[in-house]
Amino acid sequence: MPPLITNRYRFLIRISAFLLKEMLEILRQPLLLLTLVIGPFLILLFFGIGYRNEARALRTIFVIEDNDSAVSQKLDEYANTLGPQLIFEGKTDNLAAAQEMLRQGEVDLVAKLPTDIYNTILNNKQAVFNLYHNEIDPFQIDYINVFGRVYINEVNRRVLRLLTTEGQIDLSQAQETIDAARDSADTLQELLQSCAETLSEAGRGEECNSQTATEYMQDLNEKFDDLNRIVEEDLSFQESLQREFGEGSDTHEETDDAESLQRIRDRIKSLETAVDDIDKYEAQLETLTNLDADLAGLEDQLKDFLNINPSILVSPFRSEVESISTVQFKVNDFFAPAVIVLLLQHLILTFAALSMVRERQLGSMELFYVAPLSALETLIGKYISYLILGAILAAILLSVIVFGLNVPLLGSWLNIALVVLAVLFSSLGIGFIISLISRTDTQAVQYSMIVLLTSVFFSGFLLGLNTLWEPVRVISWSLPATYGILLLRDIMLRGGGLNWPIFAPLLVFGVVLFGLAWWLLRRSMQNI
Repeated sequence: MPPLITNRYRFLIRISAFLLKEMLEILRQPLLLLTLVIGPFLILLFFGIGYRNEARALRTIFVIEDNDSAVSQKLDEYANTLGPQLIFEGKTDNLAAAQEMLRQGEVDLVAKLPTDIYNTILNNKQAVFNLYHNEIDPFQIDYINVFGRVYINEVNRRVLRLLTTEGQIDLSQAQETIDAARDSADTLQELLQSCAETLSEAGRGEECNSQTATEYMQDLNEKFDDLNRIVEEDLSFQESLQREFGEGSDTHEETDDAESLQRIRDRIKSLETAVDDIDKYEAQLETLTNLDADLAGLEDQLKDFLNINPSILVSPFRSEVESISTVQFKVNDFFAPAVIVLLLQHLILTFAALSMVRERQLGSMELFYVAPLSALETLIGKYISYLILGAILAAILLSVIVFGLNVPLLGSWLNIALVVLAVLFSSLGIGFIISLISRTDTQAVQYSMIVLLTSVFFSGFLLGLNTLWEPVRVISWSLPATYGILLLRDIMLRGGGLNWPIFAPLLVFGVVLFGLAWWLLRRSMQNI
């Protein structure tokens, strides 16, 4: 065989040897292979199964000053039927007590109903529903704004259906019809005045066009028929509005409108066909003068309703969203506590995960075994060392975001320190467990990265826990970062204290992990 071909075969053989070696090396570490391939896949699988893109239901308490008003009765009737995203938690007349419930997390939203709705609408203004929340998540704040608009639109739709039909709210025609009736009355008055003057001067009525006067009277009757229909619709609307939202009795205004309408009807009926009698013309002229005054009075009585903007009638309510917090937050402020917790967990967990692996590689485990040193003492010493290191890192990070980035810190530094120490304590437990089950530092690093990836998806760092299916939240509550993020956000951004229903399980979780790490270390030292 020629030397050139032989050299090529040898070249390929040498390359294939490395290929085979690396493949066997990977196959000899099935746990690492599973970690690299199946680990990320399982994380994405559980996240896909657990993620719920559903609108959050808000526990809402309503504040209304008068529990005996018509609005309060309507609230009892419709509150539970507005939609599934509104959970009716009752009503109260004490705004301060409702806001305290909001601070304590007993409700998610406080809705204060407007007062004097009837007169507000008459004054051509929308009545305002004030929605109070205690959210710090910018996405949840946006959701509450949308929530308010959607449900106020539903309230407006129902109110519109209750008050009137489409024809009944077209009050803009009333002004035009009154003007047209007054014009007809004025024209007829001028004509009759001309006839009266003709009869007075000539002593006869041939020059007076009685037929034209009769036609104008018929036209005035037609205008009154239109006016009568529209005014009756207006009276019906006033009655509905007063019934639904009135807090007092204004029925005398409706009675005045009806009486004015009846007087106008009687005056028009008293107008007769023009005759050649000056006395008759003068009586009709007086009737027309009074009729014009009655129309002007009716216009004044209806002006409140005639001036209402049609958009107010269609949408009498609007919502205004307010936070009970005294500080305005930015998006960076919301994510800053979560970033600190996630960084501290990952750094301390990785340091602890590499700790025992290095001890085995350096042969220190054998020295620990022959020395008068127990597994408990070894573990406690390492815990204290890394807790001090983590505390220093936490102090640096907190100083940077509070004094450098001006992230609000409304709570106590002591509470923050306790939460940080609890997160570090629990994270060390996971790190030492990883270290004691890993054979190489590569495995330890891979396991640490899996925990980090899991924390990003399931700890509430990116998405709130309410977006996850409840069975999948078990993964969330197995991560120290979940507890730390909730606690640190509440202390820093809301000024709250230690939330023991969350803080206590974090401590218990850390103690359980410490016990498991101690058992694994003792077994490892005994097997040397």
